[in-house]
Parts: sequence; C-alpha cells; structure tokens
Amino acid sequence: MPRVLLSSPGQKALLRLEPDPDDQWWALHHPAEPDRPAWYASFSARTRVELIAAVTDALTDPAPAADAPCDPYGALRQAGWSRYFDDGLVSSDETA
Repeated sequence: MPRVLLSSPGQKALLRLEPDPDDQWWALHHPAEPDRPAWYASFSARTRVELIAAVTDALTDPAPAADAPCDPYGALRQAGWSRYFDDGLVSSDETA
C-alpha cells in the first residue's frame, strides 16, 4: 500500500495518507501551541474528496475579515452538491 506524509513548512502540521481498509485513510495532526490545544481530523476511505479538500483548503487560505460573509456549505455547492431538506446538502450521486 502507498504511504504519503506531507508536512507544513513550519513542520507543525502533518497530513498522512495510509490506506487501510479497517482504519482511517487520511489523518491530519497539529500539535498544541501556547494559545491553542492540539487537534486532529481523520477521514475514512469513503469520505468524499470534496470534504477533504474543503478542510485542507480552509487551513491554507488566509483568514477572512471578521465582517466577511461566511457560507459553510460553499465548497460543497461548488462541487455540485444540492439542497437536502431544510438544513443539509446531498452529493450529486446521493451517496453522502
């Protein structure tokens, strides 16, 4: 199986791809900092690529102005997801 490790320029964030049918495929780790706790996010083999891309894009984009409008579903809408009931979205193939 392939294994890919990517780290941020400051060596603080680590993105790991280790395909394993019984475990998470993608894991993103960030250590604690003086003003922030450590955190991680992980994604299984069935996680839609749009969701993984939205998370990694949000981490690399500069922070918007405090008064900028925010659309938490924007990345999914751009990827072709559509409205699902009153408060959700569904993928174009309806698997997520």
